[in-house]
Amino acid sequence: MATAHAQVQEWSRRFRKAPLASRVVAGLQNRSADIWRRTFELLQRESPEYRNSVDEAFTKESKSHCRELLNAIIAVAAGRAAKTGSDPFGFVRTHAEWRARHQVPLVASLHAYRLAHKTYWGITQELLLRHSEREEALFALTMLSEFWIEFFDFVGAVLAEAHAVEEGLSVAQNSHSYASLIDDLLRGVAPRGGEAQRLHTLCGIRPGAPMAVAVARPFPSGNGKQIDLDVTRRSLVRLIQQVLPSAVFGRLVDIRNDDVLVIVSSDSDPARGLLKVLRRHGFGRRATNGLAAGVGVSLDTMEVSGLPAALEEARLALEFAGPARPLMHFSDIDLPEFLIRRADKTALRFIPEWVQHLAPGDGRQPGELSRTIRAFAESSLNVKQTARRLGVHTNTVYFRLNRIHKLTGVDARTFSGATLLLTALRLKESAG
Repeated sequence: MATAHAQVQEWSRRFRKAPLASRVVAGLQNRSADIWRRTFELLQRESPEYRNSVDEAFTKESKSHCRELLNAIIAVAAGRAAKTGSDPFGFVRTHAEWRARHQVPLVASLHAYRLAHKTYWGITQELLLRHSEREEALFALTMLSEFWIEFFDFVGAVLAEAHAVEEGLSVAQNSHSYASLIDDLLRGVAPRGGEAQRLHTLCGIRPGAPMAVAVARPFPSGNGKQIDLDVTRRSLVRLIQQVLPSAVFGRLVDIRNDDVLVIVSSDSDPARGLLKVLRRHGFGRRATNGLAAGVGVSLDTMEVSGLPAALEEARLALEFAGPARPLMHFSDIDLPEFLIRRADKTALRFIPEWVQHLAPGDGRQPGELSRTIRAFAESSLNVKQTARRLGVHTNTVYFRLNRIHKLTGVDARTFSGATLLLTALRLKESAG
């Protein structure tokens, strides 16, 4: 990454010395579609490997990459270097990974860059040869001639490296060594032997970098239809691998005991970073006729020995995930809710008998007293807010609170009383 930043800065320095070249490149801003069309037509004529890969998904990905490439070129020419710590060519790595997973031959992608180089050089040459100041135009032409060669050589090397790594990962993920490495790490055992250490490095799990564990599980179908859980789990594995950029995250993903397990690593805050990426890609969002998944994520750990505890944290977090909140970090678990759900048989014997009077029934609208208690607590013991929340008159709220007091002997208008009533209701629900 340091080399990439240094190269970008060097190119930007050259553009500052050639303002006409910089203006010509900036003028390409709205020509992405034209550049893509020219390059794509050349590819379809000259590259049978590329032609055989073309479908709707490939065309969409190709256009997207063309736009990203043009934006990167314009940023270089304008001197807008990527932020420190980020990879200015991370989008090229993402593109390479997509191509490798979709079995687009590397030779075809490299040929695409060569033809893109030809397209960019042709367009800028046309523009500069029409320029009135011949000496300035020749200087810009010379500068751009060198830049196009260096730029596409550089991104070609980045693409080839990322493509090779992704192909290696695809092979590794189907190997016994890959599964054994995950099993060892989740037991807190560091990689042993050359093959395990090679896989550990290949998957981007760097020594000294913080790690986290995530556990994903499909939710039942919202439309009541039967689903193939094996197929769904494999789809989850592929989705997680696709949305986590290798430029930012190291990752190990596999299926264990009907759950999808993920070990993720990054330079900082891998757990929150993972959740951010999953949320951005709509992970866990229930589709009309599809399937969503819950994901529990652990706290970060700096040591391999901390991964077993991280696995337990992720599983606990998953228990508290649901369709309304599919992504759950361990630290976001509500402590009172956790204690209630984990109550043992002795704790359940403390449930007062009067809680039966608050349950659905009581000869009135089912559950009105329990709903009133919850709404009253959520409204910070404010009667007017409770009435608005329930859609009733304030006198109705006062009447219900008085009735709760009469039935239970507990005054819901005090903090201790409201807490006791809520705890009793939740314990009763958890006990079934």
